[in-house]
Amino acid sequence: MTIDEEDRALFRQAVAGIRPVRNESRAAPHRTRRSAAAPRAAAEEPPETLAPGETLTYLKPGADQRILKKLRQGKIHPETQLDLHGCTRREAQALLRLFLQECHQDGVRCALIIHGKGWRSEGFRPVLKSALNQWLRQYPQVLAFCSAKPRHGGSGALYVVLGQNK
Repeated sequence: MTIDEEDRALFRQAVAGIRPVRNESRAAPHRTRRSAAAPRAAAEEPPETLAPGETLTYLKPGADQRILKKLRQGKIHPETQLDLHGCTRREAQALLRLFLQECHQDGVRCALIIHGKGWRSEGFRPVLKSALNQWLRQYPQVLAFCSAKPRHGGSGALYVVLGQNK
């Protein structure tokens, strides 16, 4: 998959000044260079509307239940993050695609995605939260996700566990 220069520039602008969280006690992950593209058919459907304080939980069919349990308990720590505050749906979707590609290439196991609670959106509805709930399920490398602990944004952010495509 090729990434056009406009998407690259948008991603660089969004992540300017963000540094990956480093855990020096962790062994270097195995790296692969496979495509992280999401299917396009489901990306165009309108997302289900969620309530601002509603929490999200997802486990990919066939994935180990212990992954989600550890994630919800806060035992899997995010190594990097993406903040989508103030993005339109289109910008957020492009940034998410690029972010997940980079996470995949860098062997990131867990990421924090901050989407906000929707207090500034029309009708005080969490537009990006609802969209992420749909989009993340379409990526084959996403094994699980759940709403973050309060210190990381609570219901305004997601922990996402990533696996390597096979």
